[in-house]
Order: sequence, then structure tokens, then C-alpha cells
Amino acid sequence: MKRKGGSRTPAASGGSPETRHRLRIRVVLWCFLGTYAVVCLRLAMLQAYPDPKYSREDSKHIGTIEIPVPRGNIYDSNGVVLATDQTVYSLWADPSRIENAGELASRLSALLDLDPGEIQARLQKSDANGKLLRFSWVKRWLAQEEVARLSSDGVLKKGLNIRPEPLRFYPQGELAAPVLGFTNLERKGGEGVELQFDKYLSSTPGIRKSRKDARRHLLNSLTLEYQEPEGGDDLYLTIDAVLQQILEKELDKRIEFAKAPRAMGMLMDPRTGAILAMASRPAFNPNRYWEYEPELYMNRAIVDAFEPGSSFKIVAASAAIEEDLITPETRIDCENGGFNPYGHYIKDYHSLGVEPFTTCFAQSSNVAIIKVGALLGRERMDEWIRRFGFGQRTSRDFPKENPGLHRPIKKWSGLTMGSLPMGQEINVTMPQLARAFAVIANGGYLIEPYVVDRAVGRDGIETYDHIMVKPARILSQETADTMRNLCHMVTMDGTGDSARIEEYEVAGKTGTAQIAKPGRGYVPGLFTAIFAGFAPVKDPKVVAVIIVQEPEIKLHFGGYICGPVFKEVVKEALVRLHAEPDSIPEQPKPETAPTEPEEQDPDTVLASEPGSEDEPSADAMLGSLDGLELVQHVKDPLGGPVLPDLRGLTKSQARARVVALGLEWDAQGSGWVISQSPEPGTSLKDVTKCLLNFSDERPMAKASNETEHTNETISAQ
Repeated sequence: MKRKGGSRTPAASGGSPETRHRLRIRVVLWCFLGTYAVVCLRLAMLQAYPDPKYSREDSKHIGTIEIPVPRGNIYDSNGVVLATDQTVYSLWADPSRIENAGELASRLSALLDLDPGEIQARLQKSDANGKLLRFSWVKRWLAQEEVARLSSDGVLKKGLNIRPEPLRFYPQGELAAPVLGFTNLERKGGEGVELQFDKYLSSTPGIRKSRKDARRHLLNSLTLEYQEPEGGDDLYLTIDAVLQQILEKELDKRIEFAKAPRAMGMLMDPRTGAILAMASRPAFNPNRYWEYEPELYMNRAIVDAFEPGSSFKIVAASAAIEEDLITPETRIDCENGGFNPYGHYIKDYHSLGVEPFTTCFAQSSNVAIIKVGALLGRERMDEWIRRFGFGQRTSRDFPKENPGLHRPIKKWSGLTMGSLPMGQEINVTMPQLARAFAVIANGGYLIEPYVVDRAVGRDGIETYDHIMVKPARILSQETADTMRNLCHMVTMDGTGDSARIEEYEVAGKTGTAQIAKPGRGYVPGLFTAIFAGFAPVKDPKVVAVIIVQEPEIKLHFGGYICGPVFKEVVKEALVRLHAEPDSIPEQPKPETAPTEPEEQDPDTVLASEPGSEDEPSADAMLGSLDGLELVQHVKDPLGGPVLPDLRGLTKSQARARVVALGLEWDAQGSGWVISQSPEPGTSLKDVTKCLLNFSDERPMAKASNETEHTNETISAQ
């Protein structure tokens, strides 16, 4: 029996259940996909084009801090700290939050010892548009007592803050200040090695960006960005702080003694070029560099150029010996101390006659060295000056070094060959002079002075190491040994006896140079006193140059002023270097013991004034390069050699003269020769023995008509 109304078909009821189920699934799926697409699109838009309010909100949960690294330390050769960073505190203000700037400025003025008007200007500092700034320094680098006063007074309130910051600190004060230099307010090197090696010493802080917790502390586990700090390498110098202190102390004492405005000194290892000490006085305190005149910032030891005077005679002497033109025994006619080969009269203090070159060099004869220069000639003289490194910078460590002044031959005058051999018409620097003496000390090699040994990073890895340039040999070992002995004689029986050290054999050369005018000629009464040398003679470990500029005392000579400084600092250096003392035989007592030094000096070369007694005659001014002889060939009226006049000579000078003539001698007394037998002018064929009488009272003048004779004549080449 069928139900009334008939049965319903699947189509009429919307399909089978499976069909309806699949339809519902599709609808839900498409709704889900649509919603997902909208969300993804929205996220993409937020990522690409975020709403500023979300960025601001997110930034509140992210913090950034700097990871500071101090500027690298500077150490001496023994690890003594010469420069480092220390933390100090500085006062700053937020002018936009200061309410009563005038009242606050008055309070701060009493606490900080500053002008209240200056403080108020800083508290009200504004930009170009007149808007108050958010930051303004009130006072940098507060002292501890100032920090304490600010804290106890309660002035630190809204708008005022104290900030810690690094400050360059030099624990040794003025010690080696021109060598070290200083750092400016931007913590960049201002002078010296602080400037030259700034790329190693300076540091760049690292950066860490992380999310914050509820207490606004950075979370290391949620670091978003990290940048490693860089730089801050430590620098190790060749300077020995103890020797540096001794050198500066002795120079300061000599400045006071000589009433001089300036002095310089340098100690160097002649084998490597390592500078053990370098000083220019007066100096400055790099901890308060802004309180000093800028001219004191310069390292005058490498900037100042000067005429070297007789200390330069080692160049012509070394060159002539190396070229086999002379030997230490070569006898030279010193013309009784007066000479005019180039139209410029030269006078020696010691009126030497015919002497071996050893004596001429020890007594610093200008006449002798000019004759030696004539043997070399212009081209070879110029070549050897340049071989010794004059006229060029000596070191990569000194970019501001003065190269000195050595003119090319084409600019030489007719007087140049009468000036250059004895250290005039040329300007040199202290490192150049030290390097020249190092050539003799180290056996003939031209080395490079340097002051920075190495730089070491925070990880212990060397970032800089001084690479020694292979030194060039410019002298043979034999010539260097000969020059060592000649320089040794200068301190034993010459102008440098004040530099003699009891425990060590010393070699060197004195110099007393006039100071040239900017144009031509010399400034009357102004001199540069110089002593340069090395020790010990057999195995030199230290080269030293001591210079005192413009001494005002009457005895302004290089040996008298600079020799004692050399003696003290070199002795201390040799002790610190553990140099074995020399076995020096006991020296005989001086023939005379004057209570005061002589008022003249062999190293001082002064031009004769027109009309003076020293002015040569017209005939005497006809000398030239051609035919210039080391020893003049002189005959007596009968054609044979005669006995010279020995009166006025010291015992050592007289002995050398008599022995050179092949005679025996008998000395009576001590001091200077006052009489002789046979008489001067006696034919040598009639003389077998010469009797000399000495006296402690020096004769007023030596006979001017002395004649010198020799059987050998050496002409200039």
C-alpha cells in the first residue's frame, strides 16, 4: 500500500547525503582559503608597509648597547705603561629640561670653579632654529673631589647628569711626551706615535641589539644583531723609560747650566737602529696638553735641522780613508792654524804644523779636514755625503722628519769645498747624525732608526712588526775600525775628553757650529753645541747624540757643554745593557791641571772680520783646488830640511813632531814647550837629539815664522 502523496526522489531532496557532504566541505574549504589568503595578504602588507605605530611599539621592546673597547696602551721596551685609558666622569645637561638656568649656573660655578656666564650659556644651548638642545657638555673630565661636591650638594637633579667616559692618561707625565704625542677630544692621535700609529691604537665600539624583558633589561638569548668591537691594539716601543728619564733629567740640568732655550738627545742601538731614548726639552704634559704652546708638541729631535760643525768631519775622514787617499799616519801641514784655499780664511784654534792625521782629527783641525776634502774632490765629497744618508729622511716611523738640507753640486759656491768638510753649508737632523756615527760603530752599515717595535691585538696576535730593512754597507770593516780609533783619540787626547767614562772606552766627535741666518752668513754669538759618539769602542752597544742649542754662557763649546751629558747617559745605558767594563789601563795624570776650561775651542770656526789681524794678505788669498797639498814642500836656504819651532806645543804634540822627524828627544818638565835645543832652523842633518823644556805657564804666542820641512809631498788629486 503506497503512502498518500507519493514518495520523494533524491533530486527533489537535494541529492544524496554524500553529495551534500562534499558540497559543505567545499564551502568550508573555500572560506578557509579565502580567510587564509586575506591574513597572508595582510601580513605581507604589514611586513612591507608597516603602520608606524606598530614600528614604534616594537622598538620599545628592542634595545641597543655599545661594547666599548679602550684605546690601545703604549708600553716601553720593558713593559712600563707610557699611555693608557682610564675612566673619568663628565657633567652634561639637557637644556630642554633646565628650569632656572641662572640660579643653577651660580651653584655650579661655586662647585666647579667656572665662570657662571659660561655655564649658563651651556645650560641654555640651542640649535640654529632656537630650539633648546637635548645634550650639552657642562664640564669634561671632572676631578674626584668635584664629583664628590656635586653629589653631596644635591645639584644633580632634573636636566643634569654625570656620564663616565674614557680619557687618555699618561702615567709618566712629561716623559717622552714629544715622542708619544697626545690624543685630542675626539680621541684621535694629535702628534707623535699616537698620530702615526693611530690606526692600530684607535678602537671602534662593538654593537649588540637585543629584545628587552619586562624590566627593560636586554636579553642575551634574544640578540637580534651583534657587531664585534675592533682595534685597540697595544703598542710596544723601543724606548727604555729609565734611560729616557735619565736623558731628560741631564738635558734639563744642562739647559739651566748653559742658559740655553732648548736641548735634544738620542740614544740608539747601532746594530739594529732601535732608539733607546729620544728627548727634546723643554716638553709638555700630554695629560694637559691644551695648557701648552703648540710648538712644544713637536718632536724637535726629528724636526730641527742644524749645521753639524766639526761632528760632520767623520764624513770626509771616512771617505778619504775608504778611497785609500790617506791613512791615520798621513802627515798634513796644518799651516800653523791659518789657511785660505778658496778665498775664505780659515783659522784653527790650535796652531798645528805638520801633524799625522790622527792628531789633526783629535784636535779638530779645520785646515786638515779641508785639505782632505780637496783630495776627495767635489763629486766624491757629494757622493759620500749622500751615502751617509744626509739630505734624506732616516725612518718610516718619522713621517714628519726634516730631511735636512744638502744642496746639489750645481748650486755649490766657490766657498763650498772650504765649508762642507768641516760641517758648514749643510743642515742635518739628530737621527741623521746618530745614523752616521752608527755606521762607524757597527762596522760600516747604514741602518734605519726606529721607535715602534710591534703592535699586539686584544687576541694576542701581532698586527704590526717592525721589519728591519737590510742595511747597506757603505764602509769596509777596516775603515770603520780605523775611524773608531780616530774617534777614540778625540776623547783620549782631543776635544772630547769630557765625555770619557772610567769603566768604558768611548769614541766620539765634538762640534760647535754657528747658527746660520735665514739668508746668508751667521748670527753673531749664537751656536749649537754638539757631541756625538758611541761606546764601548771595541764592541759598540750605544750611539748617542747630545745637542744644546744657543747656549748663552761664554764657554759654549760642544765638548764642554754636551760631553758631560753624553758621559752620564751612556754610562747608565751600558750598565742597563749589561755591557762588560773595559780593561782600561790607569791613565797618567794630566800634564797640567787648569782650574777653568779654555775660553776658545778647536771646533768653533769664525770668519775673520775685514781689517782684523787674522785677515790674510792678498797673496794669501790666491789658493785654489789645483795644487792644494797635504804637506807643503819647503826648503831652507841651503836646500835641506831644518828643525821646526816647537815652542807653544803640548808634550804629546811635541813628541809626535819630533818622532815624525826621526829624532830622539829629551823632555824636561810638563805643560807647554818654552824652549828647545838646538834652536829652530837648525839643519836636521846636524841634529840627533832634541832637548825640550816645558812649563805649566803657556807661552803668549808661538813664533809666527815657523817653517816645516818634509822629504815627501802629497798633492791633492
